[in-house]
Amino acid sequence: MSKLYNTFESISSDLANYLKESSNNISKPQAYNLSYIVIGAIQANSIIASKVALNFKGTLSNNKPDSNEKRVKRFFNNSIFNIYNFYADFISNIISTYKVKHSDNNVFISLDYTYNKDDFTSLVFTLRIGKQSISLWFKCFNGTNDKEAFSIDTIKDGILFVHNLFNKKYNLIFLADRWFNDPAIFKYIDSLGDKFCIRTKTNVSVSTDGNEFRSLTDIKPRTNSSKLLKSILFTQSQKMNVNLAISPSKNTDDPWYIVTNLDPSFAIKYYHKRFGAIEFLFKSQKSNGFNLEDTTVSNITAFRNMFGATCVAITWMIILGADYVKNKSHCKFNLYDIRRTKGKIIRVKSLFNIGMTIFKHIYNSFINYNLKFNFILYDI
Repeated sequence: MSKLYNTFESISSDLANYLKESSNNISKPQAYNLSYIVIGAIQANSIIASKVALNFKGTLSNNKPDSNEKRVKRFFNNSIFNIYNFYADFISNIISTYKVKHSDNNVFISLDYTYNKDDFTSLVFTLRIGKQSISLWFKCFNGTNDKEAFSIDTIKDGILFVHNLFNKKYNLIFLADRWFNDPAIFKYIDSLGDKFCIRTKTNVSVSTDGNEFRSLTDIKPRTNSSKLLKSILFTQSQKMNVNLAISPSKNTDDPWYIVTNLDPSFAIKYYHKRFGAIEFLFKSQKSNGFNLEDTTVSNITAFRNMFGATCVAITWMIILGADYVKNKSHCKFNLYDIRRTKGKIIRVKSLFNIGMTIFKHIYNSFINYNLKFNFILYDI
């Protein structure tokens, strides 16, 4: 009789052990329940409790479906479990072994808000991996008008955590859109010795000569090339010395005005790296992954624990995908994740989708595939 490999019980045990070893802020029972939920969510393509519970196997399959669903809901509604403290330990453990492969040592951090209907707002900081990203820090809030969600202090908390996470090993470059064009944010990033490329609204005042202030809208973009300005003063009230890059106006009526403390010639190129990366994370949490938008939970405890569970699952799947890309010559199957066109290599499967495909292919199967639980993240 053929042997089954990578069963629900073996995977959940190995995953729970890693989760517990990575953090003192999760108990052994919580680590097991989180591992059950992550595996169930991957199989269900959903973080909704009823769908997650239907994918519990092993001894848990002997339980009534509503019993397993109650187990999931208890975990989500557990106000004693602090998902923020646990995730900080979890991601710190992963980043401690992460190595940038590019000689410029640049690490791109995107920050943005994501909304779950009108019920919840989440502020998320992500690390770009290939053309996708993993969550480094997040915080969830009730509704869409919670002042704490948009406060400078909350944003600074995320910036400081990410700064300390990398411990000055790399050149951190923060990327953000017009939600974050506050000089206080620029100054804080700059004070830490990090870099930023942040799109700004144009209803602000600037001085290009150190004297007269005028509206940013008065500085017109070029049609076919970027306009680069050095040492301008940003806002009449703050007078922060920054550089400015304005994208070409051709084919758009909304060109980018990027404020940066880098050489402005890099600003637009670097800002481009925000796109795809953080949006793919949000898409993986929602329609393309775990359908977080379908949740009907109404309390912030349940939502933030669900949000955190999706972050763990996405991070794991991207790690599996990056491991495959780096070590595919040793893999037992070919996922045809790239194609070659005119000498160029084009990725046709995202790291997240590669990870999901591998997991579902080898889960509870006769394939003797060594599913790794060391959570080594490769720079792709």
